[in-house]
Amino acid sequence: MDVTAIRVGLAGMRPVVAEGVRSWLRQDPRLMVVEAADEADVLVCDSGACVLGLHHRPVVLFTVDSGRRELIAEVLEAVPHGRGTASGNVPRLSAREHAALCWWLGSLTKASVARRMGISPHTVEMYIKRIRQKYADLGHHLPTKADLLVRAVADGLYTPEDLAGRRRGPAEAQSA
Repeated sequence: MDVTAIRVGLAGMRPVVAEGVRSWLRQDPRLMVVEAADEADVLVCDSGACVLGLHHRPVVLFTVDSGRRELIAEVLEAVPHGRGTASGNVPRLSAREHAALCWWLGSLTKASVARRMGISPHTVEMYIKRIRQKYADLGHHLPTKADLLVRAVADGLYTPEDLAGRRRGPAEAQSA
């Protein structure tokens, strides 16, 4: 079967880390590393480069704990049916989970989210834990807020407009 290579871009990495990741990716004939992020089908970035969702491409998070096989599997999963097709591997969130996630990722504290939603901070914490578990069930370990932000943007759960500072919740956005 003749398959076009998935174009992979790297961003937000120290040069030595990027060179190591490049060498891993070049070992797989299904992948082609490109230098320009706007030419990539999928981006691989480190957890500090969370604004990469603005590129409107699937994003794969690279951490120091990532192994070569895991990284390649995530890149292939991000574009499963060929160039430009985002993964359908997105968790189903309830409306309350989605609202809590959006407000929390928008830099509100869990206590502030709780006040806005009329619930306890413990309930907000439970929503975030459930979201992390749903991602873990899909094979994504997201231990930090930055990790969750990158994945949520890549999956379309959190938009670039949200990153730009919009502080409205999902219900407010629909009525605007």
